[in-house]
Amino acid sequence: MAIILVFALSLRLRPREMETIFELGCRRATTARLIGAKILIIVAASGLLCGVMMVTVNQFAHSLVRALFIR
Repeated sequence: MAIILVFALSLRLRPREMETIFELGCRRATTARLIGAKILIIVAASGLLCGVMMVTVNQFAHSLVRALFIR
């Protein structure tokens, strides 16, 4: 829900950008594709970052637990 809110507010903050896209001759489908590509790039980048973080934490989980919780 938070991600949807961020994207909705992002679109509301940039109405001039959408007007410019329409003035350049783009159809609504093109605008929808641009927004979809933006969402896809953000989701893919966050998924990749999450995967890297999970592998890193999994690799060092034992030593992290010992260092942070067991003294």
